[in-house]
Amino acid sequence: MRHWYSIFLALGFLAACSQSPQGAKPQVAAGPAVTVEKTANPSFKRTYTWTIKKRVTDPATGFLLLAPGQSYLVKYAVDLVGTPKDTDFKVEGTVTIQNTGVGPVVLKAPTDTLSTGESVSLSCGVSFPYTLSEGASLACTYSQLLPDGQARTNTVAVPWGTDGTTFPNTASAQKAFSFTAPTQVVDGSVNVADPSATPAGSNSNITPEGIISKTYFFERWVRFEACGEYRVENTATFTTNTTGTQGSASATVAVSVPCQGGCTLTQGYWKTHSRYGPAPYDPNWARIGEDTAFYLSGQTYYRVLWTSPRGNAYYILAHQFIAAKLNRLNGAGTTPAVDAALAWAESFFNSYAPGSVPADQASQAKAYAATLDQYNNGLIGPGHCSE
Repeated sequence: MRHWYSIFLALGFLAACSQSPQGAKPQVAAGPAVTVEKTANPSFKRTYTWTIKKRVTDPATGFLLLAPGQSYLVKYAVDLVGTPKDTDFKVEGTVTIQNTGVGPVVLKAPTDTLSTGESVSLSCGVSFPYTLSEGASLACTYSQLLPDGQARTNTVAVPWGTDGTTFPNTASAQKAFSFTAPTQVVDGSVNVADPSATPAGSNSNITPEGIISKTYFFERWVRFEACGEYRVENTATFTTNTTGTQGSASATVAVSVPCQGGCTLTQGYWKTHSRYGPAPYDPNWARIGEDTAFYLSGQTYYRVLWTSPRGNAYYILAHQFIAAKLNRLNGAGTTPAVDAALAWAESFFNSYAPGSVPADQASQAKAYAATLDQYNNGLIGPGHCSE
């Protein structure tokens, strides 16, 4: 019995001696180790080539029929398209090799390759094999031109060992990159000028492919005092912001100012082209006078023309009468029906005020107003001028 008890005590003593002190960690022997980090910074140049077109938006037909001295606001659109071309694709960066273990290591020349098969030349500033001491690091740089903008992965591998003759270990790192935004943009915008016209706004759009579409709007007043056939040409020019490259485009409006018979304009034209504006002054108004009293109305010609008829036959006829009278002064020919309507209207205005028109006279006034409206709109007579 005592024998077995002695053995038990001995085994317990041995077990107690084999345990580590409480809280102590087992010691693991550290060895050599190498880590690698790399960067990959893509860059490329985007160069825009621009084309320009100019078009007339008003009149849409590109043709105007004007009376002598009549003004017309011609409107243009200048369309520019910038088409990009991407070149000079390059990736550059650094490879950092660090000895993170115990003792020196020996590095073999690293290799750096791209997923598309190209080899990248590293500049490390040392000769290989190279001994990297404990805790030290080696920085290599690279700059590689590429044939296209395909996305790639850059992989570096560094063979290493400890005896200087064999390199059984490899440390590596990868970095993916893609060509998204250009690092240099050439001629990415333009300045547009049209010396003969006034800017009237612009808009632009950039497509996902990088194409830039811009439209500029211009306008100019056209007016000829003498009858004849005219061609109004406007030229717009662009200048790119980087290289100063220029281009131009023109648009032409054909203008006819009849020498005989003329053409007619609506009462809406004459309302807005007096000396009170807002449109440019038409000098034919001076032959009547905007502030001249209009018969028995108690108002001026100008004020009558701006009074809303609201069904009143007096003002319905007066508006067309004043417009027809100004058209005749502007050289527009008439017809017998128009002459009869004008003569009747003048007698009517010499007889009645706006609030004293008998019912039968009101009906006749509206009928003659319809004739004069056809004349002013070019449905009868010499034809309608462009407005």
